[in-house]
Amino acid sequence: MPHSGIELSSKPDWAQCQLRYEAFWEGELLDRPLLQVTAPRSGMTARSTDLPADEAGLLRWFTDPELVLPRMAEQVAATYYGGDALPVVMPVSGNLVAILAAYLGCPYRIVPGSGSGWADPVIDNWATRQPLILDTSNPWWQATLRLLQAAADANEGRYLVAIPDLQGNGEIVALLRGTERLALDMVEHPDEVRQADNEVNLAWWEAWRECNRIIASDRQGYVDWLGVWSRLPAVTLECDFACMISTEMFKQVFLPGLERQASWVSRTIFHLDGPGALRHLETLLAIKELTGIQWVPGAGQPSMVEWLPLLQRIQAAGKRLVVACEDWEVPKLLGGLRPEGLLLSTQCTTQAQAEALVASLACSRRKEI
Repeated sequence: MPHSGIELSSKPDWAQCQLRYEAFWEGELLDRPLLQVTAPRSGMTARSTDLPADEAGLLRWFTDPELVLPRMAEQVAATYYGGDALPVVMPVSGNLVAILAAYLGCPYRIVPGSGSGWADPVIDNWATRQPLILDTSNPWWQATLRLLQAAADANEGRYLVAIPDLQGNGEIVALLRGTERLALDMVEHPDEVRQADNEVNLAWWEAWRECNRIIASDRQGYVDWLGVWSRLPAVTLECDFACMISTEMFKQVFLPGLERQASWVSRTIFHLDGPGALRHLETLLAIKELTGIQWVPGAGQPSMVEWLPLLQRIQAAGKRLVVACEDWEVPKLLGGLRPEGLLLSTQCTTQAQAEALVASLACSRRKEI
């Protein structure tokens, strides 16, 4: 399998990692499952800086490349990337939640204190709303392009640049309309919601392509916030709003858009978040073009090992499986899951612990062989 041709200074085994990721996507096994382990790098400390307290300062903090790029480089330098963990950076911070809504015209701001993005609804009346299109003159879109280009230009083989978290159509429509109002609209105005979802989908596709076009100048392949590298086009699909609606509503309104996204992009992982989303699992597993599932139990739920029957069900459907877990869970999960098409990610408190965990996996695989 060919690799991208770039070198990563923080991943001396990058060529081998690429082969392992490609095997994962193909549902095969090169030498072992994908295991991402991160930890603080020995002898290094990332600089801790408090967020600005005012909106103007926050805006510059998150959108000025002269401030964003040094922070990214420092974080990469201070992190140990063990196993198949990758130095993935997001110039457009994950704090800027569902920024696609801003591209579509939502008034968008960064909230002091939390440092998170917030979008105000713009759809007040379905009959008089404006078409939902990607506004290329929008300041948030322009900031996105500047940040991605600056990160690609300054990279020099230190990291992989990820596209923004564009979120899923359902969540974007919920921001455009307001979550509570959209929940009522699913009963009272399903056709209007379906049309809005279609428009958001087309804007999502346009934004995804343009963001990846910029990053492609770095010849790095494809990666987003989930950190799963691919030589072919790949993306994480989302629809967190689905937790609030029935399976039938999901199928009628949001499933067609997800199916189109899965057909547009060669490789896709669906972000299945929380027990409320499980009612839609069979529907998702039936999407032929969907490559895999990432399961996130959510706060207050049992540890990942308690979800083994669910994880085995996903694998039995022929889908790739991505899960984050505690370091002590890694051996238990490996013992209960198929290694083909499996990715586990975890964190350790020290570099030595991370190195030992990866070494133990390599050792156990040699014993099996």
